[in-house]
Amino acid sequence: MRQRIITGIAFVIGVAMFVLPSIWYPIFMLLFSIIVGAISFYEMTKALKAGGLTPTVPLLAIGSAASVAILLISYWRSLNLMTSIASYALVVLMMAFAAVVIPSVVRPDGNHLMDGLVTAGTLLYITFPLFCLSAVSMLADKGWFYMVPALFAAWISDTMAYFSGVTLGKHKIVPHISPKKTWEGCIGGALGCAIVVTLYFDIVIYNVAGITMNIVVFSVLSFFLGFVMSVMSQLGDWLASLIKRRVGIKDYGNIFPGHGGMLDRFDSAFFTIPTGVLLAFISVFFT
Repeated sequence: MRQRIITGIAFVIGVAMFVLPSIWYPIFMLLFSIIVGAISFYEMTKALKAGGLTPTVPLLAIGSAASVAILLISYWRSLNLMTSIASYALVVLMMAFAAVVIPSVVRPDGNHLMDGLVTAGTLLYITFPLFCLSAVSMLADKGWFYMVPALFAAWISDTMAYFSGVTLGKHKIVPHISPKKTWEGCIGGALGCAIVVTLYFDIVIYNVAGITMNIVVFSVLSFFLGFVMSVMSQLGDWLASLIKRRVGIKDYGNIFPGHGGMLDRFDSAFFTIPTGVLLAFISVFFT
């Protein structure tokens, strides 16, 4: 437990070293995304190969480079958020579709359809949330303030769920996926995350974004969004657990002692980060 706490504190400090400066220099968020993405691709590729799958690494590299290029061009040309996301969808989705077929074309010996599917899935699984993280921070007005709760909601939900599960947990929720998860932990994580997100929205977003909605109504919506973030966070955690059980590994890596690898820390965040885009879009209607 001591090692886990020390590593957790060091992890938060490391993330803050990139996230805090990005409020003034958004390029820091892009650098952060590149680092997280590169390590995540390495860990996922290693995990899939352990399970007998062969993702096409060059296609993953090309898709990742395309995502970064779209962000840099969008930032340089001062494109709006919607245009940047549309560009990502057109380019990277096209690459993902191609990635499904290419392994079977270049490796005619056997059936490589599953390799193509995991290549496409891995490309979207990692690049889409990190693209959202950087795009909103770099291109949206006050975008940094929307990405902070989207990024940290996953870890808040995990922390609340852990303590709720340890103290109250009795009823298993998905024992075939994650044996330690309980309904009590799931609900406690969702409620705790919703409360923290509501407080952040009422104290920060309401004033920074110039929201004109009634504060009570805004608080109710914030609570709902926080609850949704926690649900998405837990779905992301279950997906990561499913993959690990399928390929027969305990953790994706050991870069964070007591916590596992980069994917073990960001599996939930990958599902909550895209909500930052929704928050940025929704705020337009209430400012």
